Amino acid sequence: MKKRKIELAIHLLFWAFILSAINVDWTANWFDSSIRPNTPAPLSVIVFALYFYVNTFILLPAYFSLKTWKTYGALAFLLFIMPELLRVLMFKFTIADVSLDRLFISRDSFLFSSPSPFFVAINASFIYRFTKDKFFKKDLVDEFGEVTEKSTAPYEDISLLSDEEAHKLEVKLNHQLTTEEIYLDSELKLRDVAKAIESTEKKVSYLINQYLNSSFYELINRYRVEKFKVEIANPDNENLSIVGVAFNCGFPSKSSFYRAFKANVSMSPSEYLKTISQNQ
Repeated sequence: MKKRKIELAIHLLFWAFILSAINVDWTANWFDSSIRPNTPAPLSVIVFALYFYVNTFILLPAYFSLKTWKTYGALAFLLFIMPELLRVLMFKFTIADVSLDRLFISRDSFLFSSPSPFFVAINASFIYRFTKDKFFKKDLVDEFGEVTEKSTAPYEDISLLSDEEAHKLEVKLNHQLTTEEIYLDSELKLRDVAKAIESTEKKVSYLINQYLNSSFYELINRYRVEKFKVEIANPDNENLSIVGVAFNCGFPSKSSFYRAFKANVSMSPSEYLKTISQNQ
């Protein structure tokens, strides 16, 4: 609850800053085709304030990674460069005596007005996204925001688990995952699993890594993805969104769900739904 209040305060301050932005004449004609330097147009300020949320909660979690940076770049081009080019061409036809370079740096420019709401929004979204992931979650955060368990020290004792003990722990672990469905707890940690199967974190980690050839969250998310595939086909969940079903399956966030689903199914959730609907 405290974290939510802090986040709400941050958002209120953000909008207070936007609505009281210096040099913005909110009574000006938002579609005025004249050249107005030194101050951003009201429309561009609002557009990029909204972009802050799009980039923070949709584009960055879903597309900004080593594997999908091209998609992120293409979407950024369509969202910003294309509208800017269309604006310049439209104004060029209506104001024939104005040079292209002046059109690009006019007040009406989405990208290059002064000050630029684009650069404010893009920097603010990156700062907020990674600050939120860093300080609002107690677990470590990987290079693009996915929560991962703290890794244990290298296994110096190769006989940490005998094959017999490993088999017994694996049976208990499978019971907890398949029958008890402990992965539905979005805050599930390695220590919780160790407690559930009456073992230690080090042994459970060793079992998952050395015997199951997986990491803790890879294993947990694999079960969550399979649960999602079952629940999304359940008619009782037809009123829930994709993300709503994912949350019910234990995923702590939209971004972790999309990454895990694509890693396990090799397609996005929407692509998967189209595939199963075509096969029915």
